[in-house]
Amino acid sequence: MSLFKMFSGLDNSQRWSRRTRALLAAGMLSSVLLLPGCGDTGNTTGQENGGAESSPASSNLQQTQEALSQDDGGETSNLEKAAAAAQVPEVSVMQVGTADVRYSHEWPATLTSSQTVDVRARVEGTLENFSFKEGWMVQAGQVLFTLDDAPYIAAAQAAKANLAKAEADLQYAKSQVNVRAAEAKVASAKVDLNRTQQDVDRYKPLAANGTIAQQVFDNAVAARDVADANLKAAQAELSNTKLSDTANIQVAKAGVEAAKAQLTQAELNIGYCTITSPVSGVIGKLNVTPGNLVGQPGNTAPLVTLSKLDPIYVNFSLSENEYLWLMEYAKDSAEEVVMELVLGDGKVYPYKGSFGMLDRTLDPTTGTMGVRIVFPNPDSLLREGQYGKLRLSSKNTFKLVAVPQRAVMNIQNEHTVYVVDSNNIVVARTIKLGDPHDDDYIVENGLKEGEKIIVDGLGSVRPGTPCKPVMVSK
Repeated sequence: MSLFKMFSGLDNSQRWSRRTRALLAAGMLSSVLLLPGCGDTGNTTGQENGGAESSPASSNLQQTQEALSQDDGGETSNLEKAAAAAQVPEVSVMQVGTADVRYSHEWPATLTSSQTVDVRARVEGTLENFSFKEGWMVQAGQVLFTLDDAPYIAAAQAAKANLAKAEADLQYAKSQVNVRAAEAKVASAKVDLNRTQQDVDRYKPLAANGTIAQQVFDNAVAARDVADANLKAAQAELSNTKLSDTANIQVAKAGVEAAKAQLTQAELNIGYCTITSPVSGVIGKLNVTPGNLVGQPGNTAPLVTLSKLDPIYVNFSLSENEYLWLMEYAKDSAEEVVMELVLGDGKVYPYKGSFGMLDRTLDPTTGTMGVRIVFPNPDSLLREGQYGKLRLSSKNTFKLVAVPQRAVMNIQNEHTVYVVDSNNIVVARTIKLGDPHDDDYIVENGLKEGEKIIVDGLGSVRPGTPCKPVMVSK
């Protein structure tokens, strides 16, 4: 409501001159602004400041008074212009500059362990103790559990006895006692055959000339034939004995090997009673307590689970178009790509990643292809199941238009900045933002380097209105 309308209800006798009303309006405006020295000509302020330049408000007041003195005929245009000049807001502006940034893109990513191990008992036994703190780091080879090994020690001792017996049986088989006895029988049969053959040879001429009876010769021939048959039987027995002893030796050797295997298994079972960590990593919570029987057939529940965290895998998915673009980029560009992990709190993980694996096929249900990036994790800061963003960036930097984040407004779901033109008029400009860069936004479209934008005082201006810009730096 203008100051003139405040007095429009007065009757003719109460109406003041227009000049008087204008001067009153100027005085009230000075009082509202609460600026020192506005009630006088400004000499007092100048004196207090040692002759310093008068304040902007005093200057505005002087402009108002000068405008009023130009027309004493009651015209309101000069007053309204003076009041508008006194109310022009002062804003902080900055020239649009550039920032050295890298081309980059981010994908949602999940973190998984490079190796997850379910620790199980390999033999049945009673859990005696465990030697780790749940949730802490363990080293490869560190003892985790001990089982009662007494039954397996006894089994090992029995296996040793069986091995000793098997070795004795083998030694006996190798001695070939039966073969030697058969060989002796063959030798004796040969002696009998030679003796009876000599009797036949000696009696044959004597029987022919009648010196001895034919019966004596016939008896000698019969004895020789019996001796020959005995020799052949002894030779057959010797051959069978050799075959039998060879088989016995093989059986004895097999018995020795079986006894050795039994002993080896018994010793392994003793070793399995001490369960060690297969990898270095973070161990989880205990699933069984001492005193319980573990390792029963069919019991597949792990005693504990541990995860290897160094290195750790960061997995994300590429769309088909992104995959094709990256393959084209990799083919046409020799530039190295920097692989970074942005954590859940927005901070960039200090270690850089390296390419791990690209899935063999495109998932037809999602239209994406999985990618694995490997990150070192010496401090175990990263844990399996965390979420983050995988950022692929060019190694080289490029100059891109950037604006302070505080200068950007979201108006009707569009990003807008206020540009100050050459006449100090506020112009709303819709822009397309890229990724954040420190305290700035990268501007992909809508602004040029060198243009002036408002960074502070956005709430005091409107598009199409004048402003008083004050240049500031970051």
